[in-house]
Amino acid sequence: MEDRFTKYSKLYILIFLLFLCVPVLLGFIIAAFYGFSKLVSSTIADITFGLGVVTLAPAVFMTVYYIFFKRTKTHPEATVRVISQILFVAGFLISVAVLVLDMISFFSKFTPDIGGYYGFSLTYMAGNVAMLFLIAIIQAFTTKKEVDWMDRQR
Repeated sequence: MEDRFTKYSKLYILIFLLFLCVPVLLGFIIAAFYGFSKLVSSTIADITFGLGVVTLAPAVFMTVYYIFFKRTKTHPEATVRVISQILFVAGFLISVAVLVLDMISFFSKFTPDIGGYYGFSLTYMAGNVAMLFLIAIIQAFTTKKEVDWMDRQR
């Protein structure tokens, strides 16, 4: 039988590396866009890079809301399912509105500073993360406890 310390250490390291990989991969994608923009050094490449950066945050949140909306359909508690789906639809629509407003702002006044776009504001980012975290906690507390593997054998 494997040592529990080794087993859980491997698990913690894998979880840490998973959470570390997400921002690193996003950084590599942005760096690739930036490197491509500097390599080509043209207006079209600058606009493409700017569009990629401006659409990144709302696109990620819209994707997360869509996936969680689909997964929530099988939640056992009906009231939590309905409330979660309403919040996911609201979050998706807010992300669409932020994307549209950022596109209007991008094409009307092109600014390289990301602070001028709604998708990178603190309220948008923190609000989305907080809402997803809150819904995840509520759904976790209303889901039945999973049967332990030792109890399944009995």
